[in-house]
Amino acid sequence: MSDVTIARPEPRRPNFWVLMFGSCAAPVFWLGQLMMAYWVSAETCYGGDHPTTAASPEILWTLLLAFDAVAVIAALAGTGVSLACWRAADAGETRSRFMSIWGIFSSLCFLAAIIFESIASISVPICAH
Repeated sequence: MSDVTIARPEPRRPNFWVLMFGSCAAPVFWLGQLMMAYWVSAETCYGGDHPTTAASPEILWTLLLAFDAVAVIAALAGTGVSLACWRAADAGETRSRFMSIWGIFSSLCFLAAIIFESIASISVPICAH
């Protein structure tokens, strides 16, 4: 019998900033979505009978829907990155595994909030005169 040992490749430890992206992408985009919705409604409805003419409500509504789509994609990307980091981490790497699981949890929870806000953006009129 031969004493040849096959060296296994050492598992790569997930980068801290990749783990932070997985944990923080969805909450940051949800916050941005809320601020964008507030800005669009304030820009459209300012003054009640004195609406601003900076941009038409249709353009602002389209901008809001585009940001909603980007927020959903960012939350899904955060989930995917966190899941990939969780699979790549060793069982002994408690920090990487914790941040990965936290990233999956926060991304999925905030994805639900982003979807609900997107439904509100679609179904609720921007400004009821």
